[in-house]
Amino acid sequence: MKQYQKMVVIFVDLLGTENNVKFEDKLFIHRIFHSEAKQNESRNLENVVYDRKVYSFSDCAYFFYYYKDGIEESRKDDMKLLQIAMHNTALSLLRILNSGYLVRGGIMLGDAYFDELGFFGPAVEVAYKLESKYAKVPIVALQPELGQRFSSWELSQTNMELVELLMTGRPKLVEQFEEKYFLNMFYQLEAFNPSLHLETEEIEINCLKKKLFEVISRDKVKCAENADVMLKLNWMEEYVKTKRNYLRHDIVGNGFSGIVSDE
Repeated sequence: MKQYQKMVVIFVDLLGTENNVKFEDKLFIHRIFHSEAKQNESRNLENVVYDRKVYSFSDCAYFFYYYKDGIEESRKDDMKLLQIAMHNTALSLLRILNSGYLVRGGIMLGDAYFDELGFFGPAVEVAYKLESKYAKVPIVALQPELGQRFSSWELSQTNMELVELLMTGRPKLVEQFEEKYFLNMFYQLEAFNPSLHLETEEIEINCLKKKLFEVISRDKVKCAENADVMLKLNWMEEYVKTKRNYLRHDIVGNGFSGIVSDE
């Protein structure tokens, strides 16, 4: 019997792409959206409890993370599923940022359904509304109660003694701006090595920041008369300034496995 299933639903929209009409650019974005899904399919490990589905259209995408059929209830952990979904999606979004695009989106954990024809459900609608009506600035926003719940869980899973020993601060997968919780797309570059190899790309945190500052400066010139866009760009500029790698490299060198327990 077909019915709703609890899933993590992430909706992402690229900003400022009205003039993005080249086939090559559209194809590149399409491939980024689907690259992690293909890697999941190639691994398809028996011990992995989740699966993923991606639907992309134009400069938008929906990511669905859900439990595989037959997984025992005792093995299901909604916060871990959300953590995996956000971490994997953040890697795809890093590649999009590195290509000179800003993004906005929404994240919800709830009921959804998809098949070969399409998708629908309450979580799909909430994720879209978070992007279109709630986020405002270039963030991928979590539904407020979900964001608060995950932030508390993330802290409970963090070994603070290890953080204080190996890091200059605690990077967070979910950050907070005013009352809004949102995905930290820089998390991998802040919590682990400051550079990351994704398919054919080498992404380094300071080079990425430089590229984003150039994009923001360019867009400020083009949109100087648009107060709403300028507000978003100014916010993003100040946010990017805060991004840095937290590792104490004199202690850990150039490698670190992480600070969140998988137990």
